[in-house]
Amino acid sequence: MRQFIRNWLLVTAATLCTTQAAELVPFTAELEAIRYGAIDLSTEGTLRLRRDGSDWHYRLATDGRTVSLKEEVWLSVDGNQLLPLRYEFESKLFWVKNTKSLRFDHSENRVTGRVDKDRIDTRFEPPLYDAIGYQLELQQQLIDGEREISFDVFRHKRPDRMAFRVIGEEMLDLPTGEVYTWIVEQTDPIGKNERKLIWVAPDLNFVPLRFGRYEKGKLKEEIRTLSLSLDGQRISFDP
Repeated sequence: MRQFIRNWLLVTAATLCTTQAAELVPFTAELEAIRYGAIDLSTEGTLRLRRDGSDWHYRLATDGRTVSLKEEVWLSVDGNQLLPLRYEFESKLFWVKNTKSLRFDHSENRVTGRVDKDRIDTRFEPPLYDAIGYQLELQQQLIDGEREISFDVFRHKRPDRMAFRVIGEEMLDLPTGEVYTWIVEQTDPIGKNERKLIWVAPDLNFVPLRFGRYEKGKLKEEIRTLSLSLDGQRISFDP
């Protein structure tokens, strides 16, 4: 708890000295994704943020025999505002395939594209984030000292209000050692008897290191970091 308070005070003090959001920092995380059930399904992949010309590219990709996922967004930064430009999603579970392809027009405040076979053409009230890039906005607001956060995200076929709060701290065990993290809980939208948690590392620019989804207290889905490079530097965790 003492380290949690120390880190929070440092973040808050930094926020009082600047009104600008921290600059995005490139990173690459090697991941393991697991779906728990009668038969556990697991695969490995990467979560990566990198520059793409004057814009940014954020991508989660896994590839397994029975389950695979590719989710990515291209976005720009306008002052302290993250602006999604193009979002793509494709998942496969055995023979079932789902796709999304969206374009964000911020001059017209309009989202167009397709979700599976359904056409999307809707206007929105800014700011609006996509279904993976919201993680970067969450990261930025945590850097700015916020502990209760909410914003609009185009998740399925319409904007939804997503809300989060910091609920505690944990020394997270990773294959390469331990790392100090804050635990962030998604409070809305959330299903009945469901809980969603994100572990972020305040000493590593609040990069997400683990995601967990629970039903009735049981872990059902998990994504955890196997190794991490931040701004081109390999991170060594304490053993």
